[in-house]
This record gives sequence, C-alpha cells and structure tokens, in this order.
Amino acid sequence: PGSCCKPPNHDIVKTLVNANLTPATHPLLAIYRLHLSLLIPSLSSSGNPTQAALDEVIDIAAKSVAGLSHILRPGHPVRGIALAELGKLLAVDEPETNTSIAPTSSSTFPPSGPDRLKLAVSTLRQAMDELRIGFGAASDEGEVGREVRGLLANAEKEMSVWDVRIREALEDTVLGSKKTI
Repeated sequence: PGSCCKPPNHDIVKTLVNANLTPATHPLLAIYRLHLSLLIPSLSSSGNPTQAALDEVIDIAAKSVAGLSHILRPGHPVRGIALAELGKLLAVDEPETNTSIAPTSSSTFPPSGPDRLKLAVSTLRQAMDELRIGFGAASDEGEVGREVRGLLANAEKEMSVWDVRIREALEDTVLGSKKTI
C-alpha cells in the first residue's frame, strides 16, 4: 500500500495522550477513528492476523467508543455503530488460542478467552439497545442491527459452551482432589 494507508503517526497520539487529553478531545478522537478505519481492513488482508494486531485494533476501537460516548448521547446512530464495530472485533476468534480456562488479569485490555467473549456479548447487547433507539425497532434496528443480532446469538451460544467447559473443568478438579484424599 501507498503512504496514504499508513496509520497516523504514533508520536502524535502519544503526545496528545501524555497531555492528558480525553479520548473525546479534538483531534484525538478523529485520529482514533482514522487509525481504526485503516487498521480494520489490514486484519482481513493479512490472512491470519496476529494476536497483537487484533488486540491493537480492539484497543483503538475501545478508545474510539469511549470518545464518542463522551460527546454523543445514548442511542445516537454513530455511537451504536461504533459499539457494534467494537463488539464484532471482540467476537473475532483469537489467533493464538489460550487453552487455559483461567481468566486474564482484570488490568489487561483487551481480555482473552472467556473474558473477551463476555465483553463481546455485553458490548453487542449495548450496541443493540443503542441501534434500537438510533434506527428504531420498527426498522428492525436497521441493517447493522440485524447483523449484530446474528453475531450476538452466535456469541451467546459460544459463551454457553465456555460455561459448560468451565463447569466441567471445576468438576474434574473437585473429583480429582477427592480421589487423592
């Protein structure tokens, strides 16, 4: 790609963040939105994105949602679409599968494993609520709402699978410790 497709200069972002600007501050929000619009296509064009690349896109999307949430009221269509975008990114299968069921540290963002999936579900639910307000229930929350509804149903099914796996692992642990007594 040409120079038009390079992400914004990270030094500019660091300078603005170090100046204690909120994500809603101009030009920081615009830079986050631009950066996000450049990073999302790179995920699909690279074939198999790395964990770090996916986490970076999710982090930028979350900062963008935070900024938009400061300046737009709940139910604004742009805010609903940004939440849907973040929820979709959180629902993407992680390239590096973590076989442990232990939750990630609460200070780590974005989380991984079941914690990421739980965050995806809650973000997609919030997106549905906001899309319902922004586009109206009569229109079936618009095209984005219909897509989010399908993603949410799939994420909830996957979450139930995680819940079963966690429950089985806990039962195996309890049974294993009883056998050693």
